[in-house]
Amino acid sequence: MTKREVRSEVLSMREKLSDEAVASMSGSIIERLEDFPAYVSAGVVMAYMDYRKEVMTTRLIERALASGKRIVLPLTVPEQRRLLLIEVRDIKNDIAEGFKGIREPVYDIARSVNAGEVDLVIVPGVVFDARGYRIGYGGGYYDRFLMNTGACKVGLAFEMQMRPVTEEEHDIKMDYIITEKRMIECKYIHNERNDAL
Repeated sequence: MTKREVRSEVLSMREKLSDEAVASMSGSIIERLEDFPAYVSAGVVMAYMDYRKEVMTTRLIERALASGKRIVLPLTVPEQRRLLLIEVRDIKNDIAEGFKGIREPVYDIARSVNAGEVDLVIVPGVVFDARGYRIGYGGGYYDRFLMNTGACKVGLAFEMQMRPVTEEEHDIKMDYIITEKRMIECKYIHNERNDAL
């Protein structure tokens, strides 16, 4: 199957998940993330606002802010095909509907953050494999951003999103992937077909 075909199949399957299943599995994933030492020690975390049936992140962001972490969210700049990082301090007032209906931070140059300040990036995606490769939504925004950060990269996914991925030269690997069933340290997985999915 091509990347486009795999993306389409997994998106279709994910859309069929019930709201209850998404909430339950998301809760398990977020609990694992919040116990993860690299997350606990991170001062500046780049997250994302969940869209449709993605792993839900709103409660994570609210709790992170309450605990004193700095949270940055990506603001899509479609004409430049890149992401701007904006710090969010108030989830109700600092976020609005943006690109393709996705909730994004309200632009404020005073709250812009350099990629080098980020300690940990929470990465969305459609498909992940245990080696750390991912298939996104096709725009390449995250791949371009991730090339320019040395932050720890953590993909969040439901187990049904785990599939072998044929990597391309520009693809950036995740350091870890967290699902509702496990945490994968990707550097130890060299051939996913030998890893029990």
